[in-house]
Amino acid sequence: MSLRPLGGMLRTALALLMCATLAAHVGSPDVFRSGRAGPYALDVVVRPPQVVPGIAEILVRVADPRVTRVTVRPVYWRAGTRGAPSADEASPVRGSPGNYGGRLWLMAGGSYSVHVTVYGSAGQGTLIVPVAAVATGQLQLSAALRWLLIALGTLLVAGVITAVHAAVGESQVPPGESVPPARRRRARIGAAIATPIMALMIFGGAKWWNAEARAYQRTLYRPMRTEAAVRDSAGAPELVLSIVDTNWQEGRVSPLMPDHGKMSHLFLARIDSAGVLAHLHPTLADRATLVTALPPLPAGRYRLYADVVHETGFQRTLVDSIALAAPLDPAGVSRLDADDAWFEGPTAKLPAMRDVQLGDVAITWAGSPQPVAGAPGALRFALRGVTGDSVRVEPYLGMAGHAVVMRHDGGVFIHLHPNGTSAMASEVAFTLRDRGDTTADGRLRLSDAAKPMGAEQALSELSFPYAFPSAGRYRVWVQLRIRGAIRTAAWDVTVG
Repeated sequence: MSLRPLGGMLRTALALLMCATLAAHVGSPDVFRSGRAGPYALDVVVRPPQVVPGIAEILVRVADPRVTRVTVRPVYWRAGTRGAPSADEASPVRGSPGNYGGRLWLMAGGSYSVHVTVYGSAGQGTLIVPVAAVATGQLQLSAALRWLLIALGTLLVAGVITAVHAAVGESQVPPGESVPPARRRRARIGAAIATPIMALMIFGGAKWWNAEARAYQRTLYRPMRTEAAVRDSAGAPELVLSIVDTNWQEGRVSPLMPDHGKMSHLFLARIDSAGVLAHLHPTLADRATLVTALPPLPAGRYRLYADVVHETGFQRTLVDSIALAAPLDPAGVSRLDADDAWFEGPTAKLPAMRDVQLGDVAITWAGSPQPVAGAPGALRFALRGVTGDSVRVEPYLGMAGHAVVMRHDGGVFIHLHPNGTSAMASEVAFTLRDRGDTTADGRLRLSDAAKPMGAEQALSELSFPYAFPSAGRYRVWVQLRIRGAIRTAAWDVTVG
């Protein structure tokens, strides 16, 4: 296979029009976490603030009737638990047993861990939920409030000018006496002088307000600028993702750390075809360059999403796109990582089709075939073998399975695990830093704790805590490792 230069076979496109990229989520800001806090199983949903400082809303679901109290605590990555504020109470949600709601101020931009502590007759336990606090939008005044403020401001200006007129004029005259003409002239002169002064103050205030708004806009979170290219490497295709953003190039972001034993989890999803997905694991050629071999992908345009985790615990998704005018040579297969996988096949279309046959294993969409945006819960899948029994599932990158959710326009993308949307490496980073496992220059002392773990297990159902953030057409892929082979199933679903 020959690779033509840029502008020929391969076209690199940066304009994906994804204005809502949030850390390791694209267009899906809420954080979902399922796990255990000591003896209690719980589900946590964190809705980060749109502005920072801002308030994060937290919902904790714990069905165990032994639970008597739930607290939530924000721990900033640099401060650790010793420098964190005290925990706040999460209040029971009225009319919804087992649900607790809490609110936390996140005062600084960056990486937080929200500590959810559960108390009950069986003791207490804490679940750590990594959360990225980044400014993603600018709050706007409603039309009604805008007009109310204009009216009040007009009255205030008129009141100030009237007060100046009265202070220079009639206030200088004894009670009961008429205002002499000279005093009236002075009052008019005073009001005339006050009017342009007030106008200048209003103009200056508007200039200050707009300058502050522009300064805030510069703090809004934006995806790092990247350049993706495919090149020929000794006869095999290779993808190079270069991070060209100035902040990254000049070392103003912390180094990367492995997640599930990999420096990055990169996904290529074909735009103009159903069911084509590659899940790859690039290596770091240098601080700002990710490189991976490529499987024999068909021609077409691909969206590219690369999940990475920083040593601060901050999760980030690098976004780009590539275009292939011809199928890629299969020579790259021999250079792929053992955990790399790619899929090209039919996609089941909900609600008519729920079952996908993966050889001798069937996987069935077990949740609502017509989900509603924002409805809390999980993506659930039933597993069965040829005899209808459970399926022996081997750990894939330390997890029982992986799911990828992408809206058809690319505006929503997320990589899910059975424990939620957060990266395992983020929890490792918080734990290591909090107990002081760092070098003199602040680097983490990475240990075996950062490597994937897990054991084979028999499963009849697999679920991923999640709620679709918006209506639209979505594609959902689920990946499992069965008898050493990574198997992928795909569904098309319309969310109302």
